[in-house]
Amino acid sequence: MTEEPPGTPDSDPEHIDPAGDLADLIETGEQNIQLFEEQDPEKLREFIESVENSDSPPDPGTNAIVRIARHV
Repeated sequence: MTEEPPGTPDSDPEHIDPAGDLADLIETGEQNIQLFEEQDPEKLREFIESVENSDSPPDPGTNAIVRIARHV
């Protein structure tokens, strides 16, 4: 039996995960988000790549931020 990661809506409906819920909403495409005027898109890409290329898995909040950032 494989175990799902804790905190995902399907595996743990009692878990409150606002960042993950927001990432889920953004990924549906029903909501549009934009970068703040002063945000450098290249720095955002560097952040995403550094998290994705890290040897250690990101914590759930960082993972949600990366999921959201991919849709900007």
